Amino acid sequence: MHPILFKIGSLPINSYGLMLAISFLLGVKLASRRALKLGIPADETVNLSIWIMAAAIIGSRAFYVITHMDQYAHDPLAIVAFWKGLYGLSMLGGVALAMVVGFSWIIKKKWPVWSFADAIIPSFALGIFITRVGCFFNGCCFGLETSCAVGVSFPSGSLPFAVYGGVPIHPTQLYSSLGGLVILLLLLFADRRKNYPGFIFSMFMGLYGATRFGMEEFRYFDHAPSGFGYSVFASRPGMTDNQLISLGMILLSFVLGIWLYYRNQRNPS
Repeated sequence: MHPILFKIGSLPINSYGLMLAISFLLGVKLASRRALKLGIPADETVNLSIWIMAAAIIGSRAFYVITHMDQYAHDPLAIVAFWKGLYGLSMLGGVALAMVVGFSWIIKKKWPVWSFADAIIPSFALGIFITRVGCFFNGCCFGLETSCAVGVSFPSGSLPFAVYGGVPIHPTQLYSSLGGLVILLLLLFADRRKNYPGFIFSMFMGLYGATRFGMEEFRYFDHAPSGFGYSVFASRPGMTDNQLISLGMILLSFVLGIWLYYRNQRNPS
């Protein structure tokens, strides 16, 4: 665990922030190259990417706050004080708001909606792959205790240590990172053949929903009721909010994929 990788003078370089910056730069480069094939200038893709990144951070924070309102009952100002700590973001909320902002921008610009969505969505998978490594260094988004060989122990002073001490736990951050890499490779491989517009996007929705649903079984959750009324206890007698949303993403991917397929069959142009 290395929440601060190094310092430039007195300026600390945070591991999660660095991974987030790297994922943004590489994601923009990948999206720009793919969007150029649609005739969309690189600077337009960069502008959209900045808005998507802002939406992802705001959405991640908003969803975390909504599902952990009890933490802010006595200090509402802490809701916007996310700079005090990076343990307070939920990626699913970020993905949702980023997609709303992205589609709104695409429609406003009158770009080919589903073809452009296919072009930029692999960058989301790339972002998951890189930023989850930052989560591991930061010590957030950790897993339940385990006796399996892949278990890791976090040092004193970290949040996992405060919960489990030196007991080995699932490195769910690295599981998620690996999941992001697998999704990225599958999307790029599938994109090598001709597909109907929107296929790659709907494929991402299904794959991410499935991997996130499974990942929740290994993650630790604090002992606080969720904002939506479902259990997020560490023992998890029921499904978490994230699992419910993941199921919705899987269902949406099937419905969207089928609709886009028949839509393309009726009107290939």
